[in-house]
Amino acid sequence: MHAPMRYGRALSQPYTLPFARTTTLHNVIQRKEATMSDTHTHTTAPHTDDATNAQADTSSNTERAYEALFSRNNVSAATRSHALTRRNFLGATLAGLSVVSLGALAGCAGNKPAPSKEPEKKAADPKKTTWEFTDQIDQKVSVQIPVERMVVLQHHSIDILAQLGAQKKVIAVEKNWEKDLGGYIKDVFPGIASLPNPGSLSDWNVETIASLKPDVVIAASQANPKAMKQIRDLGIPVCVVSLRAEGKQQEAQNPRLSNADAAYTNGCKWAVETLGKLTGTSDKANLLWKFCKESRDQVERAIGSIDDAKRTKVFVACPDNKTYGNDKYVGCQLLRAGAINVAAKDIQGYKPYTFEMLAKWDPDMIIVQDRYKSVYDAILVSKPHQQLKAVKNKKVVLAPYWTKPWGNPDADSIALGELWLAHIFYPEKISKDLVLERAKAFYKTFYGTDFKGTM
Repeated sequence: MHAPMRYGRALSQPYTLPFARTTTLHNVIQRKEATMSDTHTHTTAPHTDDATNAQADTSSNTERAYEALFSRNNVSAATRSHALTRRNFLGATLAGLSVVSLGALAGCAGNKPAPSKEPEKKAADPKKTTWEFTDQIDQKVSVQIPVERMVVLQHHSIDILAQLGAQKKVIAVEKNWEKDLGGYIKDVFPGIASLPNPGSLSDWNVETIASLKPDVVIAASQANPKAMKQIRDLGIPVCVVSLRAEGKQQEAQNPRLSNADAAYTNGCKWAVETLGKLTGTSDKANLLWKFCKESRDQVERAIGSIDDAKRTKVFVACPDNKTYGNDKYVGCQLLRAGAINVAAKDIQGYKPYTFEMLAKWDPDMIIVQDRYKSVYDAILVSKPHQQLKAVKNKKVVLAPYWTKPWGNPDADSIALGELWLAHIFYPEKISKDLVLERAKAFYKTFYGTDFKGTM
């Protein structure tokens, strides 16, 4: 029996003295001038020659006072000369401080090596909080939330953000969004076609991403590590979403998981909750995951435990003669719906297959995603494929976009896809009406639009 497993400061910057030091020097000079002024004002006026001498003494004392103050602050000779007239005193003082500043900087530069340039950090927004966490390839992320500007270069995340009603926070998306998701995304994410495309799942234009000034970049697990580092070095947080737990894999598309069902369940839950927290939509994220769990519970109650021998044997056909093998989400999706992936024994991850392998497996049903309609059409007209049991019995099924039998899960893969597959395999246990009811509720509650799909 094969029951589904349970998810268990740089030199280029200006240097200035601290404000306290500037204020202290200015105040000392003001007090010195006031003392000398009071002494001169309240002394009985002497004979003209005596007055001249007294004035000279006072001037000399003033100069000495200035000289002492400037000397303590290393003011240059040129600045001292300019400063020794009272009417220019304030200007000289400020000019002197600038020279002191430059002198101090030059002194530091002469004695210590230039510090390395650090990533530019944005000033903290009092309305935001700093959130530190670890992403799905075990990288630490620090970001101020809620974010307002997101560059999303991971297609499942584009869709989940639409489900959370956070489309307005997305300022750019990966360039193959329509191919990777399907045409439906234009209906649930109005305006997506007009957004910039600064890269694909794996290759990024770092300069373009930086120019968009995002608060965070959402990356796929196959993103170029060098490009991600360049973005981080610019002070822009990067968060990798893989939709699975168990951390970084040696091959992003071909993981080796100790418990695939738990990894994808927990991984999808993490993605929903993380994107919700980043965008300030945690309440809706919690509601979304609750919906997913409710659908899954309905399937578990209806299907129960099934012996492997009685499970529907399914093959999932993809472009370029590739299929999903072991440790890909669709295998877990099939198990939960009461079927089994015939390719799981011979293929690890997402890899090519031969027709000879397919003929040996001879599945009861072949499923093709509707975003790959050309693959579906080719199977129906291919002469070699006519000998297959699934083709003979007209069990080649085009899976609608909202069911997502993919290598990695989306929220609707769990909320709707597992339910739909269970209906396809066991219509007497999961009714069409139930599937449509849940699909309509999902689209209205999360996408905020009417469900236009078909069974």
